[in-house]
Amino acid sequence: MKPVLNSRPNRCLCVLRPEGSKSCGGQVDASDAGYITTPGYPLEYPPHQNCRWVVTAPEPSQRLVLNFNPHFELEKLDCRYDYIEIRDGNSEKADLLGKHCSNIAPPAIISSGPVLLIRFVSDYAHQGAGFSLRYEIFKTGSDCSRNFTSQNGIIESPGFPDKYPHNLECSFIIIVPPAMDLTLTFLTFDLENDPLPGGEGDCKYDWLEVWDGLPQVSPLIGRYCGTKIPPEITSSTGILSLSFHTDMAVAKDGFSARYNMTHKEVSDTFHCSNALGLESGKISDAQITASSSFYDNTWLPRQARLNNNNNAWTPNEDSSKEFIQVDLHVLKVLTGI
Repeated sequence: MKPVLNSRPNRCLCVLRPEGSKSCGGQVDASDAGYITTPGYPLEYPPHQNCRWVVTAPEPSQRLVLNFNPHFELEKLDCRYDYIEIRDGNSEKADLLGKHCSNIAPPAIISSGPVLLIRFVSDYAHQGAGFSLRYEIFKTGSDCSRNFTSQNGIIESPGFPDKYPHNLECSFIIIVPPAMDLTLTFLTFDLENDPLPGGEGDCKYDWLEVWDGLPQVSPLIGRYCGTKIPPEITSSTGILSLSFHTDMAVAKDGFSARYNMTHKEVSDTFHCSNALGLESGKISDAQITASSSFYDNTWLPRQARLNNNNNAWTPNEDSSKEFIQVDLHVLKVLTGI
């Protein structure tokens, strides 16, 4: 075992780490879009991490774009202890595009060339949920990815009604304001089909995925291909995400869909939805965090349940900046507590 020394002002810690402990990082080929996350995301990342990813586009003329999931949580303290650092090249000498921590996700980051260096560092204390980012080829001047916030509209595959291009990774996200319902209706649908009995297959070549919330971290409603029009889709979160993927061969006519936002009808006899799981124990202690605790092992975040037998959670200071947080692991829209 190798000793690992970590120190802060007036504090020192020596930890023995196994020789074969699993590392993170590596060389990443960006020919296909993908995701980079902290180890264990969205659960707490481990201490003593020094991860280094080099993301490379397949062509020297191409550029890269990074988009962060909003669920971003690294230790604060001026990014001295836990942080993610992005450089515009393949070494620590390349220009620094950003160094980030805290709980606010960075904006989109675009490289000037075909390579980005991503480095994640954590020390021995105060871990958070970490980060998840999507890397992909930056398509200059393309309408391939877009957010929709107007009350209704049309979403179409690139080039529609002509055949869509090859090698696309598009993201369409519809976001509705509070107290609104969201419905998506497909008008036409024609994507490359899998040559399997039944006509639908696993959609390995070209596909459209629809997520009830943000992509990859929310429930997947369905993955669609072929010519069968998907059913009408309603969001339970206030967000619908469409992820459109095409490969290098066989282009079809694509899809067209209409979305509509309508005001929720709330009657006088409105009842709350099913319990989220705080009282039943479905939500574990590890999912409950807070800005501080009054005394260690006395007033803890996990005690913030309505029917707690012991002392309930109490913050360290009487301040409006104190908070308690419950990670539901999927996106939920709450209209009351």
